Amino acid sequence: MKTPPVVSLVSLGCAKNTVDSELVLGRFAESGWMISEEPADSDICLVNTCGFIEDAREEAASVLHELKAAGGPKVVVALGCLVKRAADCPETDHFLEAADARVSFSDYSRLPEICLELLGEKAEPMEMLGYSEFLTQPRLRTGSPHTAYLKISEGCSNPCTFCSIPKIRGKQISRPMDDIVNEAHSLIEAGAIEISLIAQDTTAYGKDWDGELHLSGLLRRLRDEIDANIWFRLMYACPQHLSRSVLDVMASDPRFCPYIDMPLQHISDRMLDAMGRQLTKFQTLEKLDLIREVLPECAIRTAFIVGHPGETEEDFNELLEFVREGRFTHAGVFCYSAEPGTISARLENDVPDDVKEQRRALLMEAQRDASAANCAAQIGKTVEVIIDGSCEEGLIARSRHQAPEVDGVFFLPEFEDAMPGDRYDVEITSASDYDFYAE
Repeated sequence: MKTPPVVSLVSLGCAKNTVDSELVLGRFAESGWMISEEPADSDICLVNTCGFIEDAREEAASVLHELKAAGGPKVVVALGCLVKRAADCPETDHFLEAADARVSFSDYSRLPEICLELLGEKAEPMEMLGYSEFLTQPRLRTGSPHTAYLKISEGCSNPCTFCSIPKIRGKQISRPMDDIVNEAHSLIEAGAIEISLIAQDTTAYGKDWDGELHLSGLLRRLRDEIDANIWFRLMYACPQHLSRSVLDVMASDPRFCPYIDMPLQHISDRMLDAMGRQLTKFQTLEKLDLIREVLPECAIRTAFIVGHPGETEEDFNELLEFVREGRFTHAGVFCYSAEPGTISARLENDVPDDVKEQRRALLMEAQRDASAANCAAQIGKTVEVIIDGSCEEGLIARSRHQAPEVDGVFFLPEFEDAMPGDRYDVEITSASDYDFYAE
């Protein structure tokens, strides 16, 4: 009997890429391929790339070159956002030069067939699925089984001037509610205890259907049709589409984590307008106040960009003071880089790189101070945490206020029978700038 071919996959970038990678691996498993965690042990290695910013492109190029230099897999194939980016922007093509082949989103459902042909073997034609239908296919979960990502839409229709995502992923296409609810059931049956809802803009869910926002309706269905005692977490929420009705549903059931990931990018009206953010400073503050009104204990994660063309010292100082107010539980800060084909890329990049780095450092220092104060205020409280794993310091866990992979964690002493996915009530005994110690 012929030995089946072996495939491996390296997934780069965001959680949305992780979902795509799991769907791709599921397609290979259904086609009878063997799956290896180690590229060196595989016949063919897929690299699901991120092409969103320059750093991500450089990481993808580095991974591709390392795989080729190691001489393990016979064929290295690039997938993902950078493949689409390079097709549209020739100036980014060199990042993929080490790949033996490139496969676009539209061919994901045929990847096992394509890869057999790349290995010089005869392949039976596979059914070509549209991307929305591809999202309904079985996933081969990677990482910890107790936490999962659930993609509710694909693409983005927001007009942010600095962002290339609409060019890479296209306009927003929301998945049918039935498909999402069914997938949530499947993930829970497979062991998920925490489900993070993701998209390019989760709060715009359903707007492509009729111009109305339907996220609250989706959350109500998840609340009413799923009995399991799990955590739901809302990620990638754009502020202009966040509504009271969504917050009201979140407040109606403790299974919705009091947590919102909401990238703001800036607070200066000049910069918000230049970035095409569709929201003023006043409206942004109204949204933050609304969250605190409906969900008083809500953790808010955000992201900012410094050094966008035209950002003055006055603009930056306004942002710095805003962050110093301590409104955010978690925040990331990125230096602006011009993305080919975007409106912002046509502008003069008039903020020097060293100034961008200085501004990023100052903003991160302000957020660190705010985070440290917030963490210190939690000492003595009892919270429920979920165990993620272990390290030299003991067990690693998270509360409802911490998303997987991107936020701080809890460190606990090891104790017998604790397993990933178990939940415990713990008392916070001390804290650092971002993390907690509890027992």
